[in-house]
Amino acid sequence: MKKNIPHHYSYDFKLNIDKVPSKESDRINLKILLPGMFLGLILLLLGVFELANTFYGGNLLFNRFIAENTAYNSFLSPAFFDSCIIILGLGIIFSLILSYLRYKKIFYDGKKITMINRDALGKKVTYQNNISDFLGVMFRVEFVQCGFIAKNIYIIELQHKNYNQTVPLYISTSGKNIRQIWVDYAKKLNLPTLLYTDEGILKRDVPDLDKSLTEMVDIWNLRGKFNPNAKHSFRIAVKQMPDKIIIKSRKILWDAFNIFGLFCLIVVLMTYFMVHTHAEIFSPTFLLCFNTFCFFILFTAIFVMFRKDKLIIKKDKIVNTHKYLFFSTKHDEILKKDIKGIYVTFNPATERYFVTITSSEKNIIFGKKLPIKDLKWVKNFLVELLINEK
Repeated sequence: MKKNIPHHYSYDFKLNIDKVPSKESDRINLKILLPGMFLGLILLLLGVFELANTFYGGNLLFNRFIAENTAYNSFLSPAFFDSCIIILGLGIIFSLILSYLRYKKIFYDGKKITMINRDALGKKVTYQNNISDFLGVMFRVEFVQCGFIAKNIYIIELQHKNYNQTVPLYISTSGKNIRQIWVDYAKKLNLPTLLYTDEGILKRDVPDLDKSLTEMVDIWNLRGKFNPNAKHSFRIAVKQMPDKIIIKSRKILWDAFNIFGLFCLIVVLMTYFMVHTHAEIFSPTFLLCFNTFCFFILFTAIFVMFRKDKLIIKKDKIVNTHKYLFFSTKHDEILKKDIKGIYVTFNPATERYFVTITSSEKNIIFGKKLPIKDLKWVKNFLVELLINEK
């Protein structure tokens, strides 16, 4: 499935179709490229400098981290270590150059879309289509893992039956007003909105774009989807209170994120004890930096491992919170009357599902770690709740 999903290069892209003709380039952002190039260059120069010192008998820079007049045996040859640093620096620089060479150039003249696609080591390929050739305006979310931090990438694109000809319209790491932006593109291009869900691609025609979820109940045949006798699994906790209902995803120990966090904890702790077992050969400066780094990794890993998603359904709104060890943070809230749709959304890029609650201005994403059966239960429970309150 992943191979049929177009890959875009920018995290900050917008094709302005209000201005005709218009053009935009989809390529790696300079805010990512330049710091990466600087880091690669620093590693390259450091490796060359250290390697030269090794050959000419000079004192290596990392000796400053080792206590003076202390005898020790190096695990790695200094020349080999310096060569690895040089290769790492060159690898970062080379990969970033290749990333910058690839691009998509989009041109819009009011009737046709032209896209010039260039791979890093390939030839330019030009695609030109009438607006009517596209299936609709697709919205999808990709998850990008940056260490322990997961970012949402919100993508709006012109969907073509040939995924190579799918054209990006809007890409951002901010979900602010994302549905309204999606709907605006669909209205201006007079195309339906499309969304990947557990039941396939959900299509919403232009006349229905401003309707609320309760107005779409009969059009989407939503009645009777929730079985009140169906029990949710142990992965979900539901607490009904006089003034609210709380739906919480329980912590699953063997989730991929938790396994990664446990692995980091074990590696960091082992390294920490190994270093402090031979603390006498390290300088105080090195130990301070090392302890700070270990504390940061341990804190972040534990912080992420104990995170739970929570939906609080109040009389007039749904609130999304993240619960950590001893406190919760509110991420967003949507008034019930403003809800345009509740879906189990499929992200083909990661092949994971999650519940999406959407309004014109906001999106709530819940249950990224839950299996699809649990997500369907949550979706049907919420839809049934809204229908009965109508």
